[in-house]
Amino acid sequence: MTTTENETTAEARAQRIAELAAPPFAPEKDHPLLSDPENVLWLADLDEKLLAYESTNDDFEGKNPTLDDFARVSYELRDAEGNVVGTTQGVGRMLRKSSDGHFIAYYSEEITLNDGTVIRTGGLVDDARLTAGEQATIPAVGVAGPFTGAVGYRQFKPVETHKSYLSQIVLYRR
Repeated sequence: MTTTENETTAEARAQRIAELAAPPFAPEKDHPLLSDPENVLWLADLDEKLLAYESTNDDFEGKNPTLDDFARVSYELRDAEGNVVGTTQGVGRMLRKSSDGHFIAYYSEEITLNDGTVIRTGGLVDDARLTAGEQATIPAVGVAGPFTGAVGYRQFKPVETHKSYLSQIVLYRR
């Protein structure tokens, strides 16, 4: 394949990904997929509790990050009634220091829900803001199970740094 063919193929893939991942712009009033509750996964007020934590940085509180930081984490997700609804397996890596001195990290995870839905998330997070208690929001896509192909987002806000988070997962079929 020539460079031009590779570029054309890459452009076509990028266009298809954009078509699949971009949210609808002001959907019609009776949008058949968004209007049907069966096509929307909305898990709010999730209590996320730490199951396992490994990091290259010994500072569990996150007050002294470095560019070498890499962490693996596992959490249990509970709904507002305390029922376990799933688990997460995630990784985070510090990427760079921004002009304001904050570290920018990439965090990704695989969430497995009890109904068989598997969700992949990933995105950039301002580590200083997250550690200070601000909410982070990253993209989420259903990669297996009942919500395969659904797109949306995942939010998490620390209750106790690295130990527990208040979370939300929203996916919808397009």
